[in-house]
Amino acid sequence: MAYAFAFPIPAGQTEAVRRFIEECLGRRRAEFDDMMRRSDLTEESYWLQRDPERGDQLVVFGREDLAAFLAIMANPRTEFDRWYREQIMTIFGEDPTADSGPPNELLGTWKA
Repeated sequence: MAYAFAFPIPAGQTEAVRRFIEECLGRRRAEFDDMMRRSDLTEESYWLQRDPERGDQLVVFGREDLAAFLAIMANPRTEFDRWYREQIMTIFGEDPTADSGPPNELLGTWKA
């Protein structure tokens, strides 16, 4: 099941989000790949949406179910899992396993 989320980035944290994504896709790529494999995830995209009036948002899109990822965040097994969870909590000020309400609703897809 595909998913898309828009996470409001707290004021002053946009560069921290950039560094976090860069570190996951760069220097710590092997560890990130391992966590994503254990999460049964094969693709995820990260977008920075800038809005001078409402603030920046991190938009995340993926194609699989997040149940395994959320289980890893609830019970981190590796040093990287713990670091990743801690980064989310530090940057966004929220527990990644906290109930965020009903899932986003796909309204439609356009394809040529």
